[in-house]
Amino acid sequence: MKNAKPIFRSNSLENIKLGLLCLTYIALQFLTFYLGSNRQLAIYNGVVVCFQFFAAFLMIKVNARRGRYISWFCLGISMFFLLRAIVGAIIAKRPLIAIPGFFMILMFALIATLFSYQIELLDKRMIADYVTSLHNGRGLILTLKNKIYNKEDFYVIYIELENFKFLNDNYGFDFGDELRKIVTKRIKNLIKGHGLAGCVDRSSFMIILNGDCDARQVSAEVLHAISEKITIKKDEVDIDCFLSAYAGIAKCPDDTTDAETLMKHSDIAMYHASMSKKNRIVFYESKMEENLKRQIELEKIIKKALSSDWFYLVFQPQFSTQEKKLRGFEALLRLREPNGKNVSPGEFIPAAEKNDLILEITDWVLVNALKTFAPLVKDTDLTISVNASSKNMESARFVSQVQEVLEQTGFPAKNLEIEITEYCLLQSFDQTIENIRALRAMGVQVALDDFGTGYSSLSYLEKLPINLLKIDKSLVDDIESNFKSQQFVNAVIYMGHLMGCEVICEGVESEGQLRLLRDNKSDFIQGYIWGKPMEFKNARELLDA
Repeated sequence: MKNAKPIFRSNSLENIKLGLLCLTYIALQFLTFYLGSNRQLAIYNGVVVCFQFFAAFLMIKVNARRGRYISWFCLGISMFFLLRAIVGAIIAKRPLIAIPGFFMILMFALIATLFSYQIELLDKRMIADYVTSLHNGRGLILTLKNKIYNKEDFYVIYIELENFKFLNDNYGFDFGDELRKIVTKRIKNLIKGHGLAGCVDRSSFMIILNGDCDARQVSAEVLHAISEKITIKKDEVDIDCFLSAYAGIAKCPDDTTDAETLMKHSDIAMYHASMSKKNRIVFYESKMEENLKRQIELEKIIKKALSSDWFYLVFQPQFSTQEKKLRGFEALLRLREPNGKNVSPGEFIPAAEKNDLILEITDWVLVNALKTFAPLVKDTDLTISVNASSKNMESARFVSQVQEVLEQTGFPAKNLEIEITEYCLLQSFDQTIENIRALRAMGVQVALDDFGTGYSSLSYLEKLPINLLKIDKSLVDDIESNFKSQQFVNAVIYMGHLMGCEVICEGVESEGQLRLLRDNKSDFIQGYIWGKPMEFKNARELLDA
């Protein structure tokens, strides 16, 4: 790298050691020259040469790269003394008693050459990922330090493969390695000549991009390339994989001029991208660190809530649009700390979804919702809806967990509805489909929540064995004032019916919205107009009314 400061920099103590060893070597070289010209002392020449060789070896041991260069310099001194001894003997017309350091020079040249090769090979292995041959974390740090030293402008793009772990765990490490190689090839093809790529770990990549490039555009192209279908043969069977990813971007020198901090900032930005349902590419901002601290704090609160009964449920009613007949309730989770402070679901649910805490939460909601309503739903068509996360749907154990809760609580399977989002399909389409089919076979209903705001293609959706589409509140909000929004919702309702599903619209708050949804044959509604989320005692009164 042009004008780069040497990567392996020795400290002052190393410099002192190298200097002393170099002087020792030169002094010993003078001694071998003297011994070689003295018949009585020539027998000691080999002993001195051994010490000389040992001094050269210690120089390389003190600092592999700098010691190697100094040793080659010392070798040149040895060659000078050797030539001087030979020329002197020829001029004086006398035989040489011993050639000073001749065999030591040959031996050292051979060993130094082999050692140099090993050092270069070791350097490459120390900074390269074994599978992809890209820079590993250490190599990335060294590259960043060199660029910072040269005062270059550049971007650091942290890319996290969202559903890699599931594929790696289910199909094996060899399968995961093949996936990483394919992703590596796609990234390298896109950034060729504009930067370099590296592997932070098995599911994380990093791009160091030239400062004159459009980091957002490059990130978008990389994420698109990663999302394209990957087919890998395993056990003579072609397996189609669909990866998705997030990207966090930090810039040097705008954000920081420290290598480790740059990586940390890009990682924090990537984390915020993963928390956002809309933006998969996020630039670092200083306020993000406070958000990360809040995430850690929320994780502690969630763990305490699970162990100390801070969670509670409220239930929002769902009605048929035409007759206002009660269909059932959606169980909604709430969290209240002992000091009376409520933590918003918009905060603690995304925080829990970042780790396995969401699995414990889903289990808690299932058990408590079904246990609460079990005595009331028998011999009725009342539906209790419970939300499941993408982590639930990508788990092969989820269906058996639902079965266990149904048996434990005595709740009829036909009265339970599991709500999933389109986001689950991005995480693990095959496992999600398998779980949905197993749930339907048990008699459990399955609803697709937030429909119209996700990323799934229609070809995916028509394969889903679901019974209900839930149109998101954000699509319903403007149907009174925006004709395009109204037409879009109408089209979604029509499409849901075409797929053989019933349709429910969320967030209905006005008579105008209700009228339009009735006219366009929405089967059910859920919203403040007919019922806010309520405690169980109020839900029971509604049932008895």
